[in-house]
Amino acid sequence: MARPVLLPVVGVVAAIYAASVAFVGAPQGAPRVSRVPARVSAEYLERLGPKDSDVPFDAGQATGPGASVEFKKRPSGILRYQPGQGGKGAMAMEIIPKSRYPGDPQGQAFASGVQSGWVVASINGQNMLTEDFGKIMDLLDDEVADPRFSKSTALALEKQGGRLAEPAAAPLAVQFNSIPGYVYKGAEMKEDGQDGFAR
Repeated sequence: MARPVLLPVVGVVAAIYAASVAFVGAPQGAPRVSRVPARVSAEYLERLGPKDSDVPFDAGQATGPGASVEFKKRPSGILRYQPGQGGKGAMAMEIIPKSRYPGDPQGQAFASGVQSGWVVASINGQNMLTEDFGKIMDLLDDEVADPRFSKSTALALEKQGGRLAEPAAAPLAVQFNSIPGYVYKGAEMKEDGQDGFAR
């Protein structure tokens, strides 16, 4: 009489084991295949990647008026930077358009008057107009603008040999310059009740 009950129990146990292998991983001894994506997501590229509206620029031409700002904390509120020609220099592209409360780190750029289309001329007194874009991003270490250090892109960072510079000590004194005649054609940021800010 125990035999008919035993068969369904064995079937259930076998089904659970098969399901656990399928959902948890391969059996021991099987070769492991990495499923970590080597590239950034489509959502990241949409938010922070190059845009059709980006106008190529030469950072060496950033000789116009701008602003000297002090970022006391990170992130500064600049959501995206664009590299200049030859990968040199960095231009602020999308800036959170308000400060939500006194001392809001993500409102620092807006409160300091930084404008989209301005180029990072110096960080803590060090000239940035001829530096590699990656080095400038490493010095700024702005988590909103530079998520290259997330797990999904760690492999790409490892391939380039790691950081190009250690993050600059806060507070950061950043000089932004404008390019005479440059017209910013990117989207203006708008507040979105669900996601914060969007184009």
